[in-house]
Amino acid sequence: MTLKFIFKKMLLPIVIAVVAFFLVNHDSFLYQAPVGKITVAKTISSQEVSDDFQNKDRQITQNLTVKLLNGKINGQSQLRLKNTVTLSQTTGQLYRVGQRIILKKVSGVYQIVTLKRDALIVALLVLFVGFLLSFQRLRASIFLLLSLALNLLYFALVIGFNVAFNPPVLLLFGLLAALFAASSLVFVLGFTRQMFYTFVTTALTTLLTFVLVFLVLHWTGNRGVHFEYLEYVTQNPSEFFFVGTMISVLGAIMDGTGDIVAGLFGLARQNVLNEINMTQKDYFKSGISIGQEIIGTLTNVLFMIFMAEALPMTLLLLRNGNTWGYIATVGLNLGLLQTVISAIGIVLAVPITAFVTSWGLKHSHKKELIL
Repeated sequence: MTLKFIFKKMLLPIVIAVVAFFLVNHDSFLYQAPVGKITVAKTISSQEVSDDFQNKDRQITQNLTVKLLNGKINGQSQLRLKNTVTLSQTTGQLYRVGQRIILKKVSGVYQIVTLKRDALIVALLVLFVGFLLSFQRLRASIFLLLSLALNLLYFALVIGFNVAFNPPVLLLFGLLAALFAASSLVFVLGFTRQMFYTFVTTALTTLLTFVLVFLVLHWTGNRGVHFEYLEYVTQNPSEFFFVGTMISVLGAIMDGTGDIVAGLFGLARQNVLNEINMTQKDYFKSGISIGQEIIGTLTNVLFMIFMAEALPMTLLLLRNGNTWGYIATVGLNLGLLQTVISAIGIVLAVPITAFVTSWGLKHSHKKELIL
């Protein structure tokens, strides 16, 4: 690994990200809302507090001096604000000198709305794009970024359509899931046979997974599943649970099917070049073998994501005297069900993808495999 490689591939994206952070951090003149920089943060009081369950915390009051960065208020370029927050920061935030904040006038008094975080977000995006361009081909990188942008656009349009016209939710987001898969695969793999088999096996596996889940829930009468605990839902909660699960399952399944199809197509190309003749059964066994290697990893990733999402609520419920039975019902029920459904999809993806792809490879011409 040469110094030129290290600078070009690793250090250059970091330098550009730092420059982007500096530029965006000084873009306060673009904001209509008042933007300020904390120049003094002084703690004037600190006292211990506790709740009915003897959870102890510390309430802190700060006096803040804020220098305005994009104008003056009542002819002054500085404001003095008071901030009261607990040390755990569950209901607010402790501020420190140097932080930039966005202000808003409420009932004649200026209050802090939030931290100015655009510089950090832009820097991370620049760093992501920089590393992507460094370690990926330019054409592939551009197509990947276009795919992400289009998927975000599709999602925003479908959300707007749902709010405006209130169509059948499962049908609408089912079409969105299919569009996500097709758009992502076309941009990443192109209009190829590999893309076609990845899309077909992803769609088949997702459909079969949800058919099995709906049948099991129907036969059991949704016993033990509490859709009513889904937060912030103003329509049928079970439908929105399955909408979120559908997109989650789609991503997990597409990851698995993509690996298996890519592995089998790579094997088929090597067989053509080396003039090796494999039967459909051989390809099927190879696909199963590839799938067995990735099932454990993908399932563990899903479970880790679930644990990361559930940890804050679990700790909060425990510290407020709730039992594990109550937590499992309220805090973990739907998240665990979503993880199990995704895991079922990953497992089903292995035989379905291995069978469909092995059949397709044996019925393909050799030229089609090389191209």
